[in-house]
Amino acid sequence: MVQEIKVTPLPIAFYCRAKPQRCDAFTIFKKARRVFIGYPLIRLGEAYDPNALCTCLVDPSCPEAEWEEQTAGRGNRNFTRNRNFIARVTEGSIVVIPRPNLGVAFLARVEREFKIVNNPPWAQAYLDLRAQQRLDRNDKVNHHIADVAQGWRVDRYRPIPLPRLPGWLKRSLFGRSTYNVLRPHPLDEGKTAYSVLHKILEGCHAPKMPWTLELDAIKKRLVDTLNNPYAFENLIVELLQLEHPNELWQHTGGPGDGGIDGLGSDKAGVVVGLMQAKYFANTAPELGNLTTIRRPLRRYSAVLVPENPREPTDGTCLLNLDWIACAVRRHWRRLPLAVTMRVGRGTD
Repeated sequence: MVQEIKVTPLPIAFYCRAKPQRCDAFTIFKKARRVFIGYPLIRLGEAYDPNALCTCLVDPSCPEAEWEEQTAGRGNRNFTRNRNFIARVTEGSIVVIPRPNLGVAFLARVEREFKIVNNPPWAQAYLDLRAQQRLDRNDKVNHHIADVAQGWRVDRYRPIPLPRLPGWLKRSLFGRSTYNVLRPHPLDEGKTAYSVLHKILEGCHAPKMPWTLELDAIKKRLVDTLNNPYAFENLIVELLQLEHPNELWQHTGGPGDGGIDGLGSDKAGVVVGLMQAKYFANTAPELGNLTTIRRPLRRYSAVLVPENPREPTDGTCLLNLDWIACAVRRHWRRLPLAVTMRVGRGTD
């Protein structure tokens, strides 16, 4: 008889907003030394009872047969997402709770396996916190206490200044998803979020960045520095302005931008160029043939990662990572971001 060998998954790094149903609940997470995930699943045939949550909630880590019985026909994909996610979080995993308004992210290590706390001693404190934030606190209807009952015990939360986190990692922290696994470095899958955060928690400091004009180093620093789509859009606008000093380029990205993130005009105010930027896109966006416009109009599609996305087929000019790095090197003397990335011939 062949004995089955069970392989324990490696620790991962993940983020959590710590904002169940719009409530900033980090004070509860910190005091309880836990990280919670929401979307509790009420057991079939049971009434919700905040004093007996182990009885009325389905444990997402339960055996497969029980899970299938409890979820059949219930249709909420967040329940399945919880179950799949819980299977990946092991002892030693690192959780990141971003708080940009404080300039930090709080990091902690998972100490124990997933658990539902039967009668959370912090239940009233959480409802009071919701009241302070002028949010709904009707637990009977909306099951607020259950939102801070299922999760993992952690060691302690440590505030880490956001500048210590690389841009490729911070990009995930500023989205809308309530939690998720942090992706590896987009140019080096061997560099995981866990390996980077582990070193930070161990007290390792990033080595001092020497000044450089080497293209591969510039590419890596672009990915390590730019932490959101807006920063990337602004960089491309600045580079197009430096590439075309006789034109006037401005950033137009935002709600209702019509898919255009940058717009260039001549000195008479006539539009001469359009730009759309995507931080991540396997296929570069296309801006169309613009056949209704009778004058020449340049179209640019900028993508940071991957390094060489699929090119547009409509004549739009692709600005990939190689072009961006070369442009940064050409214009480092006049580009503020070059100072941040230490691109150039500095002396410090």
